[in-house]
Amino acid sequence: MEEHPQLMPLLTVATGPMRGLGFRLRHQPQVIGRDATAVDIVVDDPHLSRRHAEIWLTGEGVSLRDLDSTNGTWVNDLRITEVARLTDGDVIRIGRTELRFFDPGLARTDPVGLSFGVPRQERRPTLPLPVASPGTTPAVPAPTATAGRP
Repeated sequence: MEEHPQLMPLLTVATGPMRGLGFRLRHQPQVIGRDATAVDIVVDDPHLSRRHAEIWLTGEGVSLRDLDSTNGTWVNDLRITEVARLTDGDVIRIGRTELRFFDPGLARTDPVGLSFGVPRQERRPTLPLPVASPGTTPAVPAPTATAGRP
Protein backbone atom coordinates (compact mmCIF):
# COMPACT_ATOMS: atom_id res chain seq x y z
CA MET A 1 0.00 0.00 0.00
CA GLU A 2 2.91 2.37 0.64
CA GLU A 3 3.78 2.20 -3.05
CA HIS A 4 0.36 3.88 -3.61
CA PRO A 5 0.27 6.78 -1.12
CA GLN A 6 -3.24 7.77 -2.19
CA LEU A 7 -4.45 4.49 -0.64
CA MET A 8 -2.83 5.17 2.74
CA PRO A 9 -5.10 6.22 5.62
CA LEU A 10 -5.40 9.96 6.09
CA LEU A 11 -5.98 12.41 8.95
CA THR A 12 -7.66 15.63 7.83
CA VAL A 13 -7.80 18.72 10.03
CA ALA A 14 -11.51 19.61 10.31
CA THR A 15 -11.35 22.65 12.62
CA GLY A 16 -8.87 25.37 13.50
CA PRO A 17 -6.36 27.45 11.55
CA MET A 18 -4.97 24.36 9.78
CA ARG A 19 -8.39 23.29 8.50
CA GLY A 20 -8.18 21.27 5.29
CA LEU A 21 -4.62 20.01 5.78
CA GLY A 22 -4.17 16.26 5.47
CA PHE A 23 -1.55 13.88 6.84
CA ARG A 24 -0.95 10.40 5.38
CA LEU A 25 -0.30 7.71 7.97
CA ARG A 26 2.58 5.24 7.86
CA HIS A 27 3.53 1.95 9.49
CA GLN A 28 6.12 3.76 11.64
CA PRO A 29 4.60 5.49 14.70
CA GLN A 30 3.99 9.20 14.12
CA VAL A 31 3.80 11.60 17.05
CA ILE A 32 1.19 14.38 16.90
CA GLY A 33 1.81 17.60 18.83
CA ARG A 34 2.70 21.28 18.69
CA ASP A 35 6.53 21.06 19.02
CA ALA A 36 7.88 21.04 15.48
CA THR A 37 11.25 19.72 16.66
CA ALA A 38 9.82 16.71 18.53
CA VAL A 39 6.87 15.45 16.46
CA ASP A 40 6.06 14.06 13.03
CA ILE A 41 2.65 15.73 12.64
CA VAL A 42 2.67 19.35 13.80
CA VAL A 43 -0.70 20.83 14.76
CA ASP A 44 -0.82 24.57 15.44
CA ASP A 45 -2.98 24.57 18.59
CA PRO A 46 -1.80 26.05 21.92
CA HIS A 47 -4.07 23.57 23.76
CA LEU A 48 -2.00 20.60 22.57
CA SER A 49 0.88 19.13 24.47
CA ARG A 50 4.27 19.30 22.78
CA ARG A 51 4.04 15.51 22.26
CA HIS A 52 0.30 14.87 22.49
CA ALA A 53 -0.55 11.53 20.85
CA GLU A 54 0.92 8.78 18.71
CA ILE A 55 -0.69 7.12 15.70
CA TRP A 56 0.46 4.17 13.60
CA LEU A 57 -0.71 1.74 10.95
CA THR A 58 -0.69 -2.01 11.64
CA GLY A 59 -1.86 -5.02 9.67
CA GLU A 60 -5.17 -4.87 11.58
CA GLY A 61 -5.79 -1.14 11.07
CA VAL A 62 -4.81 2.18 12.61
CA SER A 63 -4.10 2.64 16.33
CA LEU A 64 -3.98 5.84 18.39
CA ARG A 65 -2.52 6.39 21.87
CA ASP A 66 -2.50 9.44 24.13
CA LEU A 67 1.01 10.34 25.36
CA ASP A 68 -0.11 11.52 28.83
CA SER A 69 -1.19 14.86 27.40
CA THR A 70 -2.63 17.53 29.68
CA ASN A 71 -5.98 17.90 27.87
CA GLY A 72 -6.34 14.30 26.70
CA THR A 73 -7.11 12.68 23.38
CA TRP A 74 -10.72 12.08 22.43
CA VAL A 75 -12.18 9.74 19.79
CA ASN A 76 -15.83 10.31 18.90
CA ASP A 77 -16.29 12.36 22.13
CA LEU A 78 -14.85 9.61 24.37
CA ARG A 79 -11.54 10.23 26.14
CA ILE A 80 -9.11 7.41 25.41
CA THR A 81 -6.91 6.03 28.17
CA GLU A 82 -5.54 3.03 26.27
CA VAL A 83 -4.67 2.29 22.67
CA ALA A 84 -7.73 2.95 20.51
CA ARG A 85 -8.38 1.31 17.15
CA LEU A 86 -9.71 3.76 14.58
CA THR A 87 -12.38 3.11 11.99
CA ASP A 88 -13.19 5.12 8.90
CA GLY A 89 -15.04 8.32 9.81
CA ASP A 90 -13.79 8.60 13.41
CA VAL A 91 -13.35 12.12 14.78
CA ILE A 92 -10.23 12.69 16.91
CA ARG A 93 -10.15 15.76 19.14
CA ILE A 94 -6.85 16.98 20.51
CA GLY A 95 -6.83 20.36 22.19
CA ARG A 96 -9.34 22.43 20.26
CA THR A 97 -8.54 20.74 16.96
CA GLU A 98 -10.64 18.04 15.34
CA LEU A 99 -9.06 15.54 12.98
CA ARG A 100 -11.13 13.22 10.80
CA PHE A 101 -9.80 9.76 10.07
CA PHE A 102 -10.28 8.53 6.50
CA ASP A 103 -9.28 5.06 5.36
CA PRO A 104 -9.65 4.65 1.57
CA GLY A 105 -9.53 0.86 1.91
CA LEU A 106 -12.58 0.80 4.20
CA ALA A 107 -14.22 4.08 3.22
CA ARG A 108 -17.70 4.82 4.52
CA THR A 109 -16.93 8.54 4.40
CA ASP A 110 -15.04 10.95 2.22
CA PRO A 111 -12.02 12.89 3.56
CA VAL A 112 -14.18 15.72 4.90
CA GLY A 113 -16.45 13.38 6.82
CA LEU A 114 -19.57 13.09 4.68
CA SER A 115 -21.19 9.69 5.16
CA PHE A 116 -21.67 7.17 2.36
CA GLY A 117 -24.10 5.18 4.51
CA VAL A 118 -26.99 3.04 3.34
CA PRO A 119 -29.45 5.08 1.29
CA ARG A 120 -32.67 6.07 3.00
CA GLN A 121 -35.46 3.56 2.52
CA GLU A 122 -38.41 5.95 2.97
CA ARG A 123 -38.21 7.19 -0.61
CA ARG A 124 -41.36 6.66 -2.64
CA PRO A 125 -41.01 5.09 -6.08
CA THR A 126 -41.41 7.37 -9.05
CA LEU A 127 -44.48 6.50 -11.12
CA PRO A 128 -44.30 6.86 -14.91
CA LEU A 129 -46.58 9.33 -16.66
CA PRO A 130 -49.28 7.79 -18.84
CA VAL A 131 -48.28 7.57 -22.47
CA ALA A 132 -50.77 7.52 -25.36
CA SER A 133 -50.83 4.39 -27.48
CA PRO A 134 -49.63 4.80 -31.07
CA GLY A 135 -52.43 5.91 -33.39
CA THR A 136 -54.58 7.41 -30.65
CA THR A 137 -54.88 10.94 -29.48
CA PRO A 138 -54.91 11.77 -25.81
CA ALA A 139 -58.32 12.55 -24.38
CA VAL A 140 -58.92 16.21 -23.64
CA PRO A 141 -61.60 16.99 -21.07
CA ALA A 142 -64.60 18.91 -22.42
CA PRO A 143 -65.10 22.44 -21.07
CA THR A 144 -67.59 22.63 -18.24
CA ALA A 145 -70.17 25.32 -17.65
CA THR A 146 -69.48 27.57 -14.71
CA ALA A 147 -72.34 28.43 -12.38
CA GLY A 148 -73.60 32.00 -12.74
CA ARG A 149 -72.25 32.44 -16.27
CA PRO A 150 -74.45 32.46 -19.42
